[in-house]
Amino acid sequence: MKKWYLVLFTDKERTDLYKVLECYTIKQVAYLLDMKPQEVSNYFHKLINPRGNLEYCLLYQNEV
Repeated sequence: MKKWYLVLFTDKERTDLYKVLECYTIKQVAYLLDMKPQEVSNYFHKLINPRGNLEYCLLYQNEV
């Protein structure tokens, strides 16, 4: 099983850490960011540039 880690920052330069959240699905991450799961997945796979709420976060995936 894989976990998603959503790292939130308070600025676009991603220097001031706000919170780290654990999620089990990309749908949960999308819900937290108020975005579509396809947008979050495309951002994770570097198919699109960060936009909207994605400018303030980093997304990691890890095996459990």
